[in-house]
Amino acid sequence: MSRVSDDPSWWPLIDFAFNYSYCVVASSVLVVYDWVLTSGQEFDLVWSQPWSLITVLYLCVRCLGVLYCGTSILWSLSSVSMKDTVTVS
Repeated sequence: MSRVSDDPSWWPLIDFAFNYSYCVVASSVLVVYDWVLTSGQEFDLVWSQPWSLITVLYLCVRCLGVLYCGTSILWSLSSVSMKDTVTVS
C-alpha cells in the first residue's frame, strides 16, 4: 500500500528535476537542429575528402556530442519518472 506525500520540503527537488529535464530537451533539440543544418556541408567537406588527423578528430568530437546528447535524453527520461510516494508497511 502506498500513500502520496504532500511534504513541501520535496517541492524544490521536484521543481529542479522538471527544469533540468526541460533544459536537456531544449539543448538536445538544438544539437539535432545543428546536425541537420550542417549535414550537407559536413558531407562535402569531411566525408568526400581524404582522411587526415583533423578529419578523425572532428568526427570523434561530432559523434561524441551526439552520443552524449542521446544518453542525456535517456537519463533524463528515466529520472523524470520518479514518484513522490512513500510505501507504508
